[in-house]
Amino acid sequence: MADLNRANTYFANNVLHNEEWVTRDNSTRQRALLSAETQLYRVFRNYQPDIRPLPEEAVFEQALWLLGMDETVRKSEQGVKAVSVSGLSITMEGIRRISPEVIAILGRRVGRYAD
Repeated sequence: MADLNRANTYFANNVLHNEEWVTRDNSTRQRALLSAETQLYRVFRNYQPDIRPLPEEAVFEQALWLLGMDETVRKSEQGVKAVSVSGLSITMEGIRRISPEVIAILGRRVGRYAD
């Protein structure tokens, strides 16, 4: 499991736009790390916790990505395709589940990023 203290240090020293991380309490941060790690192991099956663990940096970046998702993105994961409010419409197709930073760290997976 990714270490919260190491994640805090990583975001304090290496990430310019770290507001989503630093404004959250430690309990939320820990849950984000756990969710990120679980999600990445499901998608990148060539990594395994005991044999070939994910780089911590990838888990940290995915945790930040998850914390940055707003309600609109979360609704799109539940199948909502569009939202309209007072004439303003948002279409939610092609929303990335995996952070572009993680892709840069781990490389592209062959195939689709689907469940």
